[in-house]
Amino acid sequence: LPVQSNPIGPMKRPIRITRVRMTDLTPITYAETAHTSEKFLWPRSEPCHHGKRFRLTAASGQRLAPRNPTISIPPVAKGLKLIPPAQLRAIESKPDFSPRPKGYQQYPIRMDEECLRYSSQTKLGFIFGVVRALGMVGFFLALFAAFVSVVAVFFASQSSQSNFNYNEMLSDLIPVYIYILGFCLLMWGGVRLIYRSFPNFAAGFQPGPMWELNRRTGMVTVFTNSAKKSTAWKVAHDLPFHEFDCYLQSSPTSQGIAQYNLSLVHYSVEAHVALVGMFGVTSRLDQLAAWDMVQHYMDTSQPLPDIPVFEMYRSLDPTTVEVDKETGRPPRFWRDMDDTTFNQKITELQDRLSAFYYG
Repeated sequence: LPVQSNPIGPMKRPIRITRVRMTDLTPITYAETAHTSEKFLWPRSEPCHHGKRFRLTAASGQRLAPRNPTISIPPVAKGLKLIPPAQLRAIESKPDFSPRPKGYQQYPIRMDEECLRYSSQTKLGFIFGVVRALGMVGFFLALFAAFVSVVAVFFASQSSQSNFNYNEMLSDLIPVYIYILGFCLLMWGGVRLIYRSFPNFAAGFQPGPMWELNRRTGMVTVFTNSAKKSTAWKVAHDLPFHEFDCYLQSSPTSQGIAQYNLSLVHYSVEAHVALVGMFGVTSRLDQLAAWDMVQHYMDTSQPLPDIPVFEMYRSLDPTTVEVDKETGRPPRFWRDMDDTTFNQKITELQDRLSAFYYG
């Protein structure tokens, strides 16, 4: 997707559209190493060299079996709802919009017909996000506390045995809450203004990607250190997708509710991809669907997953072009969909996921 900020991270961030001239829109050509689901059946000859620490972190959790053939069943939160139709229309309405803007190959974050690529936020971007969240939460908590305090003081002052003077207490409380509310509003609104005025500065990402799943080549690339310019884009591992296992990992929230994420781990060497950045920490149901969508995406015998975020790239993928011609799929199926119909599709997918995985 031609954007400079991450549309799939754990918090909402502004999306910046790059305005450039049209580039080549020729469909990609699959490499000889491109993945198909049958490759998961190939024998593995190398022994496992995972250390104890690696097994307890990256390779922990429930190992999910690969599918052959793959199925088209995307997650809800980080799949169907990732980029809704209204946002797709807004993106393509920008002047000189192109699904392949100039320099797109060097974007640290991509989600298109060629690859899934991810990079994390810079420390500054993370700090801005935390300040914004604290300001928003603090504002509403202070507003609630102010209301409760005023009501409590009022009822306390009505007692015949009370020494409270309601007006005096109110005059003492109001300035305190005004300062607290103003400070929280400054944090929340100030960062929001910075996001709108300087999106690249506020929501910046590391100079290089952390990992890449390439549909065209069938390879998984793990980069050395995306945080430093000197090591950005340096490859640590470049291995076939079919040599990776997927682990479903769980961790409790502060309320004790289990949340899940995915980890792709090479069967032999200590190479892994933490999919939590792209697919977040969500329900078990959504993570199972995310693993199926990743397999379907990498399988070049199948079309791209049919969700809004991939629609503008369907004409750039050979298998997808053939399938869409055979089925007569409208090229703007998602982009021309109204909000009511889209919400119905979300409900239908939720029911389908529950029936498929738990039915």
